[in-house]
Amino acid sequence: MNDPRVCPSVRCESTAWNSNTPSRDARRRERSNDRVDKTRLFTPGPVPIEKHIRAIGEKQIPYNRTEEFSEFTHELLLGLKSVFQTQGAVALLTSSGTAAMEASVLNFLDSTDKALIINGGTFGQRWCALCDIHSISYDEYAVPLGAAVDLEQLDDLLANHQYSALLVNAHETSTGHLYDIQSMGDIARRHEIFFIVDAISTLCADPFFMDKWHVDVAILSSQKALALPPGLSFVAMNHRGIARLNGGTPNSLYFNLKDYLTNQERGQLPYTPAIGLMMQLHQRLLDIRQQTLPALVEVHKQRAESFRRGLGDLPFDILPARSSNAMTALSCIGLDAYAVVEELRIRYNIIAAPNSGHLKSKVFRIAHMGAQEDADVTSLITALKSIAVPSERIITERIGI
Repeated sequence: MNDPRVCPSVRCESTAWNSNTPSRDARRRERSNDRVDKTRLFTPGPVPIEKHIRAIGEKQIPYNRTEEFSEFTHELLLGLKSVFQTQGAVALLTSSGTAAMEASVLNFLDSTDKALIINGGTFGQRWCALCDIHSISYDEYAVPLGAAVDLEQLDDLLANHQYSALLVNAHETSTGHLYDIQSMGDIARRHEIFFIVDAISTLCADPFFMDKWHVDVAILSSQKALALPPGLSFVAMNHRGIARLNGGTPNSLYFNLKDYLTNQERGQLPYTPAIGLMMQLHQRLLDIRQQTLPALVEVHKQRAESFRRGLGDLPFDILPARSSNAMTALSCIGLDAYAVVEELRIRYNIIAAPNSGHLKSKVFRIAHMGAQEDADVTSLITALKSIAVPSERIITERIGI
């Protein structure tokens, strides 16, 4: 018998609260989470992240103004120097990769400089935009999409001594082209040109030897082959870079790299950093040290080659003259590239990277970075076959792939 002293509505709430049956909202959240977990991510940042790295993001972050945290920061900086392959210094920023590019323009160039910018796509254009907004004089060396730089022509341009700096994206992520940074570095050093390289989407995926290749400043961010969440970026500088930094006048508060290096000497950062991301970075650097950097590069190389072999005679061409291990940019033959990306997403829960502008309907991109498995690549190739070849679609639909 119902107790007349208890309001029916309270009894109902009590029953629902103690029930093991999940609410409608909870079931909806579970379905949403399941879909995210089953999504196969092939974008050039963010990338799939290892489970043990993601788990660190759930931990309580420590207070950072302590001796223990200072020791922790020193460990991070040593690990980052190893990744860059430099004996110089690395400034650790809480920011995107573009912010690190801007910090480089602000700290190493001024009104007395004239830069030559290699522009082969969206991110080469970003160097131009940064120099425009900060009134840095420059000329643009325009490169056809996916093409290599004519090194003899570059040598001739720099030999005229009208330029003080050379800016390039080691891997132009919009087209997938990997520039010959080693040869460019030799040319730049021969003519005493200050060499700044955005290595954001090549470091850890391709060989990169900052000091050996005469790179004065190199840039990296967390969400590419480091396989971490976005939010950290790094500006590495060799002895020439440090000398130029110390000889300049700061014209930014947050991006004053001199301030970062001074604070990092005591294991601290001038402003509150992304402590949780730093904890994940610490573990990732330990993983890389155990695996070794050459082995990590080899993993990316094998993964990229496996994917490209799997394409067979499908109606896709590899766009760039020289591809990075980090990514494959595919131009479509008789297909709309953006439609391919959308069909991968809607029908197969596979996320590839579209392009923008006039490349939107022509080129899409497949990344090989992060916690990918052979089964992920196999599923992607199967999906591309079903999209590109109608008979394959019929077969895959019949067997329920």
